[in-house]
Amino acid sequence: MCSGYRDPNQLMIRDESHATRQRASSGRTTLSVYTVEVPLRDRARAAFFSHYVVGLARTYSVLERIDQQSPLNKHLAVTIDAVSLAFFHFQNFSEDASKLARREYLEALPLVSKALGSSEGVASDSTLLAVLLLDLFEKIMNNNPRSTESWMSHVKGALALFDFRQEQQLEDYVSFRLSVRLVTNMVISCVAADAPVPPGVIRLRRLMEPHMLEDPKWQVTGLCAQYANLRAAMLTGNLPRTEVLRRAKALDHDFKSLADNLPPAWVSERVFLQKPSEHVLERYYDVYPDYFTAQTCNVIRIMRISLNDTIRTTYMAMPSMDDKDSLNSHGAVFATQIIDTVASEICAAGPQFTGAESAHTRIDEFSPVRKLHCYTLLIPLYAAGMFASEKTNIRPWVLKQLRLIASTSGIRNAELVADMLERRDGTPLWSVYAILGSYAFAA
Repeated sequence: MCSGYRDPNQLMIRDESHATRQRASSGRTTLSVYTVEVPLRDRARAAFFSHYVVGLARTYSVLERIDQQSPLNKHLAVTIDAVSLAFFHFQNFSEDASKLARREYLEALPLVSKALGSSEGVASDSTLLAVLLLDLFEKIMNNNPRSTESWMSHVKGALALFDFRQEQQLEDYVSFRLSVRLVTNMVISCVAADAPVPPGVIRLRRLMEPHMLEDPKWQVTGLCAQYANLRAAMLTGNLPRTEVLRRAKALDHDFKSLADNLPPAWVSERVFLQKPSEHVLERYYDVYPDYFTAQTCNVIRIMRISLNDTIRTTYMAMPSMDDKDSLNSHGAVFATQIIDTVASEICAAGPQFTGAESAHTRIDEFSPVRKLHCYTLLIPLYAAGMFASEKTNIRPWVLKQLRLIASTSGIRNAELVADMLERRDGTPLWSVYAILGSYAFAA
């Protein structure tokens, strides 16, 4: 199972009125403490809603509207319980939550299947949302995702539902947002699984495109789809090296162009330090308008690092032939320079969210929201540390930051990522991404 970080899992409500009266009358200082045990399901739902519906990620904010329209269908309600308990387990290492989550998941499966058996159920927003949440459950709970069919099965099922949903539904807010989530989840799943993006996703994106042209994250998703298709084509072994280089360079150029032309509201501000800090790679760090923009920029950087590693290794694999050898070497060196530059940008994006850059912010003051901020830094930091050249000193710095995050925040997977990076065992970037829960904790 995907391990996470620890938060207090008890809600303590202290009634001190009686003790106060006693102190007033007799001077005694004894306090009476009453503990109210909030049911596990309620705590889990509160945690889920605070993150996915009204909080940091808001990736399933449409649940607010669906809940307001009518009472939740049973298959959706049970699915919400399953994924809420899974998320609570991730936060608190709760074995009780884990067991109950799996039990609810097994109960949800036949209920969703029954809903899919009716024409009304197969076309409803509640059913599509339930299937997407089953997919979210897999991303949270499945620790060896890319080797199991179940990791992709639900998102494939959600895509299949689109054939039964009328295209006019894209004009409805809830249906449209669910379709956006479906496209995003499918593309990222394909990237992590080295699989091509299904034609149905491309068709759905084309229908939605006119409404999303100004959204940078939507543009990133489109480029990620091209990346997934390139990776899948490479794995067939039928793509000539020259074509690999051409497509990888063109895609890297598109990612760079997107990063260079982000809206003014997305631009970060560089803060320079008067003296060196062990928590900051250089004497500066970047401050973003919010977590969402920083995360999207880091996605672009991860993709550029991966593409330039492909370019570098492709050049190095080409046969040596005098002048050609010199050109190949130059191409590999240039790709390395890009990787080093982009990796430095990732490192500069971290301190704002770890809090380590502020003298007035103690590093051990990790709220649940800030822990999730730090959690989503793990894969960018791994990419920077894994691919940057030795001369940059990025790898030892990243290792230090990962272990610092692990020790001060209780994020277990930070230690796991650090161990993989330190062993130099070559754990693929997208395998690490999947192990960490894929898009389960991102915005």
